Formats: sequence, structure tokens, C-alpha cells
Amino acid sequence: MKLLRSRKLLVFLFLSGLFALVGYLTVVIISDPFIGIVTVKNSQGEYLVESLEPAGQAVLKGIQLGDIIDEVNGKPARQNVNIIKFSSVERVDSIVVSGNTSEQRTVTFNRGWNGDHTGLELLIQLYIPWASLLLFLGLSTFLYRKRKNDSSAIMLILFFLAIGISYFSSAAAYRNDLVGVTVMYAVIPFVAILFLLFMNMYLRRYSIIFISPKLIWWLAVAFSVVSLFCLVYIWTNFMPEKVFLNARMVYHATLIVGNFICVYQLFRKFFYYRSSRFNSLFKITLSSHLVAFTPFTTMNLLPLLGGNIQILPAAFTAPFLFVLPIVYFYLLTSNQLFDVDFILTRFKYYTLLSLLPALIVTLTIAGIVSVDTVFSWVRWLQIFIVSYVVMTLFLYSKEQIDHKFRPKLFKAMYSYQDSLDRFSRKIARVMKRDDLEMVLKEEIGALLPASRIDFLIVDQIEAVVKPVGEQDDEQSTAIFLLQVSDSLQVGEVVELPHGLGLVIGCQKSKQYIVWIGSKTNHTRFNSDELRWLKTLANYASIVFENLYLIESLIEDLESEVKKEQATTPWILRLLFCLSENERRKLAADLHDSALQDQLLWYRRLEALMLDHPITEKLEVELDEIKEGLLDVIHQIRETCNELRPPLLKEMGIVEALESIIEHTQMRNNFAVDFRAKPFDNLLNEEQITAIYRIVQELLRNADKHARANLVTLELEQRTNMVYFHYKDDGVGMDVDYMEASFEHMGLSGIKERVASLEGEITFRSKRGKGLEVIIILPQNMTTGRSERGLLRDSYLIS
Repeated sequence: MKLLRSRKLLVFLFLSGLFALVGYLTVVIISDPFIGIVTVKNSQGEYLVESLEPAGQAVLKGIQLGDIIDEVNGKPARQNVNIIKFSSVERVDSIVVSGNTSEQRTVTFNRGWNGDHTGLELLIQLYIPWASLLLFLGLSTFLYRKRKNDSSAIMLILFFLAIGISYFSSAAAYRNDLVGVTVMYAVIPFVAILFLLFMNMYLRRYSIIFISPKLIWWLAVAFSVVSLFCLVYIWTNFMPEKVFLNARMVYHATLIVGNFICVYQLFRKFFYYRSSRFNSLFKITLSSHLVAFTPFTTMNLLPLLGGNIQILPAAFTAPFLFVLPIVYFYLLTSNQLFDVDFILTRFKYYTLLSLLPALIVTLTIAGIVSVDTVFSWVRWLQIFIVSYVVMTLFLYSKEQIDHKFRPKLFKAMYSYQDSLDRFSRKIARVMKRDDLEMVLKEEIGALLPASRIDFLIVDQIEAVVKPVGEQDDEQSTAIFLLQVSDSLQVGEVVELPHGLGLVIGCQKSKQYIVWIGSKTNHTRFNSDELRWLKTLANYASIVFENLYLIESLIEDLESEVKKEQATTPWILRLLFCLSENERRKLAADLHDSALQDQLLWYRRLEALMLDHPITEKLEVELDEIKEGLLDVIHQIRETCNELRPPLLKEMGIVEALESIIEHTQMRNNFAVDFRAKPFDNLLNEEQITAIYRIVQELLRNADKHARANLVTLELEQRTNMVYFHYKDDGVGMDVDYMEASFEHMGLSGIKERVASLEGEITFRSKRGKGLEVIIILPQNMTTGRSERGLLRDSYLIS
């Protein structure tokens, strides 16, 4: 309870101080208009106007670069504190300037709540910072309510607030307000420190160390020393101006170093984890960090190291920093990562697409601007960058607008997409090639005013196109198709002498083409229609090829059935797999219906006998019914187990055979001697099932026909094969006349199962000498091919 109270008190004091600071800075921004004069001291001790901020009052008052500041508030410029300390003119009522003609003029600035504030100045320096600060406070409040016990969330909140208050304080710092300048020098260097601490805490859940805590500590000490050194100059008069200029340069360097360390660590982690599940995480963090800090670093910080210049005002580059808090807020609160690869692909595409238009805009402005107007290289670079960014954002916005509003505003343009959806649903029910042609013809005819839609077959061997009439357009189309037939690809749209051709299928030397005649309105096919037709051709080609494969498979089955010689292994495997599937379904039906009903009636009968008085004679009869029900229940269970042995693959072949042998010996009078060596379980389910069924049939044969006393089974895994040996001491048979007895004893089924697995089987038997069966199965079955080149493998029957 005390800890909770202390936390609430700490949060209250922190928020109170924050709101008091924000209130004070707001008063400073409103009461003092932004002048925007940066001065430099020449050799004569005069203060010249070195640069002018775009949104400042100095530009509106007509102050020019190179003007001399003679007086400030009626006193010599050399006595003004802001000019001495910060080399800028801010928070003054009037100044006296002299230009190249040495004519002095007085420029006044209206201060106060009704002062000289432009709309652009208030937008950039008050409204946008206020909105940004409210956004950061909202994100921080949400995070604190949801994750107040998460240390990484607390660190992220501090990171948010550091960026927000620094951005808001920048306007007051531009006015040389001591509190605003203090916040800038005291807070901004630690944004990078807070980021590094957050990444360490956030990645701790994944057992990843982002950066050494000792290095963070040393960076914090170094940044603190530099900030403290600058603050001593700001609040006291102990330090000369030249020392501060060097210290400020070091301060700017620390900001660059902090950002560089963050980017460097993100690069290191990204390349280290690029092949792991953390690839997207580090790609997102790296991309967002580069987008957030690169504009501010390259356009503001780096130029300051070479002098008091900025390529773009900080008001334009600082908003990019908002990307970082939003991304990390998303990472901390969401359970999913957004598709960064999709975003980066779009970013690269649009930035490349915007390069040439931005360059054209810049050159156009250069051609329009008066020859007498001389722009510095910084100004031309600003124009190019602004044009480039605007072009890129425009393309991004256009894509979103197209996606959300274009289907609603221009529905006719999206009828092609509706057509594709409709066509895909129809072809899902297509079972024959004629049906596919009918659906395709209906869909094309519904959207295109085509003069004709015909289906042609190009036979390259016979060099004919069928069916083609005697008309000129048909003959010219046939000649053209024969000339280009070697280069036609499935799914391709071909421009014909009279219309278009869609290649929807290819079978050996034959190509199947949809001929779409010229449009009845005598217009050319536009790009949307061509893309739509190409997509239709791709859809149709997939269905066409599948129908061809099915037809070819059926023809192969029919040809195999008509053959007089032994059926090929893949046909047998197909039949046995179908049989096992039906066994599985029958076993499930018996178990879920008949067996459950029997158990229900058994329990009701048992409850009836316990709850109601019955005579002794009736009780005996009911007991017999109970026993009969139990026998039926047991028989159904046994039937289910025989139809589909439970856990056959999970148990392995040896354990499965031991189980069936145990059940066989419980029902029959002969003994079974099973000898098996351990298996490495490399057999697939099809092979295990086949061996199980073979043993099942042999044991059933030994019980019903052989009248054996001892059955010996041997199972062994040898090099690339499985060896099985069966022997009994039963009545035996004459091997020369076994063919006639196969259909009665089930041995024909055993022989066919072995043939389906591409194995070898040998029967040895004589009258009165028992039966011996030797089976050799290959461990890895080969893959056969049909006459049409189709693969004959288990995937066809799975």
C-alpha cells in the first residue's frame, strides 16, 4: 500500500511539473513573436544578420541578410544579452538596422498576447507541438494504464515524453527563453539513452541483450557532462562565448553520436538475426529509426558542425520523430508485427518514382525565377527536398485513396474484379472441358462487345487449326497462329490479325486458344481489358490442365483394366488405398453408431434390472440377453479393430503384429511363434498396413483351412528391404493347382498386396506338408510413369 501511494504521489508530482512547464512555455510562445534573426560578429565588432528563419518576423519587416544590428531596445547591440550569449535577436521591442547604404531604420515588434504572430508561425511553433504533445501524453497514459508494472513500458513512456517536451520546448528555445533552452540542452541528449534502455528492457523477454549496460552508463555520464557544461554558460557569466561555441559543437556531436550508436546497434542485431524469427522485429525498428532521425540529423545537426546553417528548418524535420514513438507503441501493445517488407517495397518504389518529377520541378522553378534572383545552394536543395517529399507522400496518399474510394466512386472500373470473383466461383464447379469453355465464353461475352468468341485447336504436327472456315479473317488467323505456335505460352494473351487470342491449354503438340474477335464498337482493347483477359487466361489454364490430368488418369485406369497381363503396382496401390479408406469409414460408422447404441441399450437393461423387482425366471432370461448384448458389443469392437487397427503407425509394425497374434491365440487353438528383429520405423503407413493385412489373412487361413497346430512367423529388416517368412504345419496344398483355390482362400489378395508394393512372393506347399510363404518387400518403392508421362506415385491416391 505504501509503495502504491508513493507511486501515485510520484506520478502526480511529475505530471504537475510537466503541466506547469507546458503552461509556462505556452505563455512564452504566445507573448513573444518569433523574430528569427541569427547574427555574426565581424572584425569591426559589428553584429551582422547572418541568416533569417523562414517563419520569423524579421522577414516580414524587410530585414535583409548582411544588415547591421546597431541598437536593440535603444541600447547598443553589443550590450544585448541574447546577441552576446546566443548570437540571435529575440524577445525585443525594437531594433535599429543599417543596410548597405548605411541608412538606419527602426524596426519595431509588437509583443504580447495580441502581438505580431503570423498564422504559419503559430501553426509550426504552437498548434502542431501542442497536438504532438497531446498525442504523446495520450499514448503514455494508455501505456501506463495497461502496462504500469512493465519496466520497458515505463521506459517507453519516458522516451515519449522526452521527445514530446523537447519538440514543444524548441519554440521557446528559438526565442532564447532560458527555461526552453535548458530543456533542450538537458533533455534531447538523453533521448538516445532512453531508447537504448527501452530496447534492452524490451528485448530481455526474448533473452537478447541489445547493448551493454556499462556502455549506456558511460554514454549517460559523457552526455551529462556536455549538457552541464552548456547549461553553466546559459545560466551564468563564467564562461566566454568562444568556449561555449566549441561546447555547443560538442553538444551537437553528442546528439549525432547517440543516434549513430542506436542505428549501429540496430544494424548489428538485424544482420545477426536476419535468418531467425526476429528478422521482422529488427527490420521494423531499424527502418523506423532511420525514417525518424535521418532527416533531423542530416538536415539540421550535421550542417551545424560546419557552421550556423541548416538545410531545412527543424520545424519540418522534427515531425519525422513521431514515427518512432508510434512504432514502438505498436510493438509493445500489439501481438502482431505489421508487414514491414510490404511497406519498404512501396517506399523504395515511390521514392524512385518521385526522383525525376522532383528534379523536373526544381529545374522548372530555376527557369521561372528571375535571372537577377540569386539562390544559394542551400535554397535549391531545400526546393528539391520539399518537392521530393511532397511527391512521395502524394503517391502514398493516392494508393490509399484508390484503394478506399475508387471502387465507390467509379464502380464501372471495378467490374473486372467482380468478373474475376464470379468466374473463380463458377470454375470451381466445372467438371468437363466443355463446361469450362461455356463459362469462359459467358464471362467474356458479358463484359466485352466482342464480334465473336470461338475456341480453336492448333495442331503443330498436322499444321492445321480446327475448326476454321473459309472466310478471310478465319484463314488469316489460322495462318498467323501456325506461324507463332512455337512461341505461344499457356496463359498468354496474343494479338491476332482480327482480335485477341487467349492460350488456355497445351497438350503435347496441341494448343487450345480462345479467339476473341474485334470489338463491335471498333475500339482497341484498353490496358484494363488486357489485364483482365490475361488473368482469365491464367485461371482457365489452371483448370484446363487439371481437367486434362484427370482425363488422362481415367484413360490410364481404363487401359490398365483392359490389359490381359498382371495389373501394374500403382493401380493395385490405388485400389488397396481406396479399400483401406472405406474400411476406415466403415469402422468409424460402426463405432460411432451401432456400438454406442448397443452400449446404451445394455446400460438401460442393467438399470432396469437393478431398479425394479423381477422374478427369478425373468432375471435368468434378462441375464442371457445381457450376455448376448455383451457378445455383440465385443464382436463390433473386434470388427472395428480388424477394419482399422488402432494406432497402427504409432505402434510400429512389430508391436502391431504382436497385438494381432495375441488376439488370434485367444480365439484359436494353434500356437504362434513370432520372431522379429527391431525395426528403425522407416516404413510408411501404406507398407505397415499391407504387412499387417497379409499377416491377418495368413492367420485367418491357418484357422479356417490349414488346421495347423503351430504357425511360425519371421520378420526382419535387411538392407533396403523387408523379409517376411510364414510357415505352418497344416494340411498344405498342391502348389500346381493353387490358382483355382486363390479366390476361396484369400491368397490371391496377399499376392496382389505384395505386387502393389513392388515386392516378391513365393509359395511352397505340398499335401500334408503345410504351407510356407516367403515375401520380400523393397523398403523404398520406385516411381513409375504412365504412357502419357504422368507420375504414378502415392500422391495420386492419397
